[in-house]
Amino acid sequence: MVGSCDNYFFPLISENVKRKLLGVNVLMAVNTILMGVMVSIAAYGRRYRRHRLTRFIFLGATTLFLPIVSYVVSAVNSESTIAIIKESKREYKGTIAADCDPRDHITLLLLWTGLVQIVGINTTAIVASDAREGRNVGPSVVLLVQAMWTSYLAIYQLVGHHANYEDTFGSTIFKGQWMVITLFTLVFAKLILKYYAWYKAGQSLMLGRSPRFIVGYMERELQDGEVASGTIPPSLVVAGEDTVLVKQQTRGYIFQGTPNKGLVTLDRVWELHDDSLRDVCFAFSLFKLLRCRFATYTGAEYGFQKARNFLWHTLLVDKSDERLLGVIECELSFLHDYYYSSLPVSYSKSLLPIFSIFISLISIVNTIITCCYLVRPNGNMSTPGQKRNMSTKQLFCICICNSADETLPGSLYLGRPLYFDAVPVFLMSALVMLTEVTEIASYIFSNWTKVVLICSRVRHASWQQSPTIEKCVGDVLQCRCKLFRQWGDKMNQCSILVLCTQRSPVPLLRRLMDLPDRNKKIPAAVKKAIVKALRSHETSRSNNGVTYLPRILQLKVGDKPIGTFNRADGIAATMLVCHIATSIFEERTRSRQIPSNDKVTAIHLSCYCAYLVTYRPELLPDDYEWCKSLYKATKKDAGRLAGCIPGTTPEEKCDKLVDLLVARSEARSKHGVLRNGAMLGKQLADLVKVEQTELLKAEEMVWKALASFWSEMILYVAPSGNMDGHAKAIARGGELITLLWALLTHLGIDIRTDDSDAPAIA
Repeated sequence: MVGSCDNYFFPLISENVKRKLLGVNVLMAVNTILMGVMVSIAAYGRRYRRHRLTRFIFLGATTLFLPIVSYVVSAVNSESTIAIIKESKREYKGTIAADCDPRDHITLLLLWTGLVQIVGINTTAIVASDAREGRNVGPSVVLLVQAMWTSYLAIYQLVGHHANYEDTFGSTIFKGQWMVITLFTLVFAKLILKYYAWYKAGQSLMLGRSPRFIVGYMERELQDGEVASGTIPPSLVVAGEDTVLVKQQTRGYIFQGTPNKGLVTLDRVWELHDDSLRDVCFAFSLFKLLRCRFATYTGAEYGFQKARNFLWHTLLVDKSDERLLGVIECELSFLHDYYYSSLPVSYSKSLLPIFSIFISLISIVNTIITCCYLVRPNGNMSTPGQKRNMSTKQLFCICICNSADETLPGSLYLGRPLYFDAVPVFLMSALVMLTEVTEIASYIFSNWTKVVLICSRVRHASWQQSPTIEKCVGDVLQCRCKLFRQWGDKMNQCSILVLCTQRSPVPLLRRLMDLPDRNKKIPAAVKKAIVKALRSHETSRSNNGVTYLPRILQLKVGDKPIGTFNRADGIAATMLVCHIATSIFEERTRSRQIPSNDKVTAIHLSCYCAYLVTYRPELLPDDYEWCKSLYKATKKDAGRLAGCIPGTTPEEKCDKLVDLLVARSEARSKHGVLRNGAMLGKQLADLVKVEQTELLKAEEMVWKALASFWSEMILYVAPSGNMDGHAKAIARGGELITLLWALLTHLGIDIRTDDSDAPAIA
């Protein structure tokens, strides 16, 4: 600070510099927050990756930092002179000029930029799929272009501009060079590894070309016309496709010669006598069959009788009602990983997962060392004239003040404290370490790693003879982590009739955001009832192995038919009618609170089917727009009527609502669903009233009938040809109807009787 210029001119140049740096600091802070959201979604909320808002946030977060870097490098460097001319009627007239040293500021900005790119690389999905699947997603070209541009800027600053700094501010050592160079080396190492893994996965018969290989394998090796009993596991392909010689034909790939021991099939895995290992490999082989369905191959092209027989045998003889559903759940997790993450492409070569883990470890170590260096006492990166630390300003400037009478030199620190640049760097460092740790853990706990290890045990008999190898492999196979479990085992719930006014803020907020009423864990009773209903269809299989679900659904209480619903009535309308009837019966019997698995099943499946009509009509057989309009009209009428009916208890309101709806013989058509549901609910309630002497027995009989009906209903609507709808459901974390759709597809139940010309099965 020198002479009289200090009081007048220095504040002017300080404000000028602060305005230029303010935009950079704000954009860095905003982009850091956005990347934090992306990391949280990638690590803890994977089902939200495909949400439109998530994609918008990711796009903004990965593109904001490029104009930040370009702006600051062009606006703040040692070659640009900041000049201010100021005139005053009173006393002063003159100029002030400043040459500034931005090395600390730009170095921290370059560090922040490299960390942002690493986060972007780690959270970007890469998919190597068959052309028929239409889901191929390569590494982001935007990230590559950004890495090249920012690397050029880094070289320009660290090498080309360094001489200019030395000429103006004296010969100093630029201590931040090694941090920036190491960081950008890691950026390019990760990008090169991603591109290589994606290319190899696209060429792999186990990954990218799997559907074509599986179709050719099924047709040539397994379609032998033999009708197996189903007790022997079929030779489904698990792994090792890249170890055999194949040639291309019209419908896929076929072997050249005899398959070697490198090809691991399900019958070889079944010799391990460990159900957990069997189920993982069984799910992986079914995942490959399901990919054929997504590649638009028909069941006749990739399916075969042995597989269906084995599935039916497993379903019928296994004592656990949830085991086969668990296999399908694992299968859908493989499909989710393959279509919506970067993990599977790393398994195209055996050493790629090891290289990925190694680079992640180097990234973590480098980030820790960099942070420790920045926070150490006098941890400055450059030292123009004196030692500095993080409390120093962002720029060091040499100023020349030309007043009316004299020319005075001076030097000063300008801008805000260096913490404004350092804090975003520390936050991004934490995010980088979180993403790297998550990526390492995903390899350790992944089912893909388990499949690789199991197949290695099958190929190498010597592994089973070595206690050390067996222990290490066994420890990895036993690893479990809920964080990487894609299937949430939840079912959303929605209600049309809400007789009790909910004043809690959570239900009101969910209603305001148009979200389902509840999200509950799937009860074991629901799974048991669905499997029981599915087992009842085993006797309806035709000679060609295709099962058709019944054309007509009936609700029977004992031997008495209460309701018969045809396909022509509309599945959505049938669901809403029976949902309203179930809700009414629940309210009429609420005071008794009888614990019953049938009651739990009926209520949960009823509300889940109402949720499907409300939020996921694309997964139902009916027209999407018709389902939406039907629900909106029914919900509007239900809300208006329930709100104007007097009563102190839900039971009283329910009775008056039923009487009002049943009495409307001339009601408008949009009240038809409500009226029919009320009439059906009244019939069910009357059945309990008739049997006053055996009240509990009659109520249990009604709940048993409702549970059976809803189990049949959810199985009836599950078969679907809407592949995109189920793919989106898998991206969200899965739906119960998608789980059943995949199971029924493998069992050969992929159409309904009324959807084809096939004869009805009694």
